[in-house]
Amino acid sequence: MTIKKLFRQIVFILILSSILGFSINFHLVKNYFQGEFRRAFLRSEEYPSIRFISLAEAEELFSRGVALFIDTRSEEIFQKGHILGARNIPFVERKEEKVLDLLSFPLEKTLVVYCDGSDCQSSVELAKLLHKKDFKDIRIFFGGWLEWVSEGLPVDSRSEDASK
Repeated sequence: MTIKKLFRQIVFILILSSILGFSINFHLVKNYFQGEFRRAFLRSEEYPSIRFISLAEAEELFSRGVALFIDTRSEEIFQKGHILGARNIPFVERKEEKVLDLLSFPLEKTLVVYCDGSDCQSSVELAKLLHKKDFKDIRIFFGGWLEWVSEGLPVDSRSEDASK
């Protein structure tokens, strides 16, 4: 095999993999160019009370009962299923800050904010708003509802948790 032929094959593989990667992740690329992900990045200097957590960390906080889970999805979707004991603040539907007045919890309480999963940004936006309301320990479970359910963790489909 000649070096020229090997080089062409490498270039072909790179081009083919780039096309496949782009087509599989088209929605993410489109969202990026629309500016959606620029809002999602949080500088720790600007938002020191917010951090992203993994499924394992979310599960540990849940099992220890030390955190309030907040679901930012719509009320209709929330009622179909949510993390057991979670409160619903449908951030996309109601962005006004008075929704946060429903939270009568100490500012030091650990809050775990989630939405559908990594494609959903409402959890990040709500976390920023909670930070502005002076909550001290805000965690974003970026895997969200989809990852929680896929692991078979405790869920509820009754809406009365939203009114507690």
